[in-house]
Amino acid sequence: MPHILPAIRYQLGKLVGRVTSTANNKTAVVSVPRYFRHTTLDTNVKRRTKMWAHDEFNLCSVGDTVRLMPTRALSKKKAHVVAEILHKEDGSSPPTPFPST
Repeated sequence: MPHILPAIRYQLGKLVGRVTSTANNKTAVVSVPRYFRHTTLDTNVKRRTKMWAHDEFNLCSVGDTVRLMPTRALSKKKAHVVAEILHKEDGSSPPTPFPST
């Protein structure tokens, strides 16, 4: 039976997305979906934004659902920090309390 992940719901002012890559050290690439109403077609359209986020302790793995927090620019592409891991892909419990930098 396939593993069903919880749906990512848009929360006002909060960036919640799924980790797509952790190849770089202390960095997680997160795909954040956004929804908008297409005015001509009158349908809901889903788009995604790929963001680089700082993961200080390398706790994220591919497929995890995370919450991002904006911060000052840490590099050319990184301007967010992983604030919390909401759901782990492997089914284990996320680290609580989440270590802060």
